[in-house]
Amino acid sequence: TIQATDMLMKHPDVAMILATGGSAMVRAAYSSGTPAIGVGPGNGPAYIEKTADVALAVKRIMDSKTFDNGTICASEQSVMCDCDMEPAVRVEMEKQGAYFLNDEQIAKLGKFILRANGTMNPQIVGKSAQVIADLAEIEIPEGTPKIADEFPIDASIGQSNHSYPYSNEKLAPILGFYTAENYVEICELAQKILHYEGAGHTFSMHTKDPKIVDYFAARIPASRIMVNTPSALGGI
Repeated sequence: TIQATDMLMKHPDVAMILATGGSAMVRAAYSSGTPAIGVGPGNGPAYIEKTADVALAVKRIMDSKTFDNGTICASEQSVMCDCDMEPAVRVEMEKQGAYFLNDEQIAKLGKFILRANGTMNPQIVGKSAQVIADLAEIEIPEGTPKIADEFPIDASIGQSNHSYPYSNEKLAPILGFYTAENYVEICELAQKILHYEGAGHTFSMHTKDPKIVDYFAARIPASRIMVNTPSALGGI
């Protein structure tokens, strides 16, 4: 209950609160008298780096994003990979059940993801990909567990909520899909996404190179950086 959570946050044995969630809960944490870090909504990108086992990385992302239909705030909100990795990642995602929308479908679903005031449409939260597709009046293959949206980087970052909804947190089995030339550009893009929404929350990556982990850990504005694990489950 809210009351029990309030008592827990004020308990003398609690040394630190990491408040990931709605603004009311973050305010409660800050006013509890206990040291708190409030990071609000999640919007975590997931980077599949070139040394990763692509099939395993995609499986982890699929397991995570379809768990409870994406309602966990630490779940992946977008998939990122180097440009030369895109064909392999796309093929593997489709093999494991993801469906990439076409331009017309992207536009149609985009108008449904957010409400007129720029906040997430509650009708999509925790719903299956098929239910969301039906509500947005788009057709996807029967049994599709997840929808992936492909769009150019420049169109998706740095604009208002109303002009590009896929840049936001989506608590549903909907993913953005980004590519960049190399890990340096991917890191810069991930920073842009998180500063747009989700700074301080979560970032995940799949790699076998510890130097790449160190590079991102020193630069990504997230309190939790998940490595080689489903982000929703690792975050919990």
